[in-house]
Order: sequence, then C-alpha cells, then structure tokens
Amino acid sequence: MKNTTLRTPLSAAVFIVATILTTAVVAEPAARSVTLPQRISATELKRMLMDLPGTFEIVDIRPPAPYADFSLPGSTNVRIADVIANQSYRNGTVPLVIVDRDGSLAMAVGGILSQGTRRSIRVLHGGLEAYWNDAAVLLPPDPAPALAQAVKAPAAVPAAAKAAVAAPAARSTPTKKSAGC
Repeated sequence: MKNTTLRTPLSAAVFIVATILTTAVVAEPAARSVTLPQRISATELKRMLMDLPGTFEIVDIRPPAPYADFSLPGSTNVRIADVIANQSYRNGTVPLVIVDRDGSLAMAVGGILSQGTRRSIRVLHGGLEAYWNDAAVLLPPDPAPALAQAVKAPAAVPAAAKAAVAAPAARSTPTKKSAGC
C-alpha cells in the first residue's frame, strides 16, 4: 500500500519534469531579425540623382580631402562617428544613402544605423569607385566630336580658286600585268 502511494506522486513529478524539459527543448527561441541596409548600384543612384533629386539624403563618410576632390551632387561630408551618434540620421523620413570610397565602411555604418531605425538605409555598392567607373554609361554625348568636325571642315573657297583647281583626269583602264610566270 505504501508503495502505491509513493509511486503516484513520484510518477506525477517525473511526468511534470519530463513535460517541462520536452517543451523547453522543442520550443524554438524567439527569432531575432537583423535588419541590413539595402545596396544600391551606381546606375540606380545616378538615375535617382537625375530623376528624383531632393527625395533622399546622401551622406559621404570619406575624409574631407577626397570629398573636396570629388563629391556627389547634394551630398554632405560627415565623419563616421557623427553619423552613428547623431539621432537625426536615424529619425529622417526620406531614404538615407551612405557612400564611401569602396562601399565597405559605408556598409558597416549602414548596418549599425539600420539596427535602430525604420528609416530606409541604402549603401552605394562598390562606393564612389564604382560610381566613377560607371560614369560614362549615363553621360550625355561629348560635344568635342561635333566641334572637331566643324574645325576639320574645309574653308569656303572663292570662285576664282575653284576654277584653278584642276579637274581629276579621266580614269583609264589599267594594263594587265603578269606576275612573271
């Protein structure tokens, strides 16, 4: 009789512990979503600059000297630490495009920013090197060839000079020459 009463509470305890362990093992932990910045190609950014100016913000995180040499229209030069620390870059309403020399630092900064915001963060894929190398694709035709043709055109020749120019001789049929065989 004693044995039966001990087994029932013991069996109940074992059942409860087994249920807890099984549930803990089977239940998956809450999935964390990692938000990454979107990559934007040089061609896409050029089209945005031409078609949709002012609908996005461009931040250039290169040092001031290279920024002074070449920068995208409408971009602002900001230090990396300032981009990460300043909440205004997280709280904006328009998409934020981050650019650098080759895209690597911009992707890291974009990844940090995109973790704490719902703002659309985009990174120029390949950086300004890709933008510069792809520049010839969307540029208008060079006006230099038209100018060169205008310069090469012969000057107007007066009527008296035209008469002095000899007319080409009539074409005669060439004589057949043998190869010596």
